[in-house]
Amino acid sequence: MVVIQVLHPDGWREQGRCSSEYWAHQEAQTRCCSDGRHYRILHPDNSAVIATLDTTCCPHRLLQG
Repeated sequence: MVVIQVLHPDGWREQGRCSSEYWAHQEAQTRCCSDGRHYRILHPDNSAVIATLDTTCCPHRLLQG
């Protein structure tokens, strides 16, 4: 289980949890590309950051060059 957090003006807030890093990454990237916010994926036991996502990872941005 991993935790997905989203960055709000007042700090990071939990957005959800996923059973695997793969699905957490897919979920966070989809939300990030939809709303333009920064997301991160954390290990729930020690709060270690597994991944951070921002709009630079959105497929439509990559195609625009």
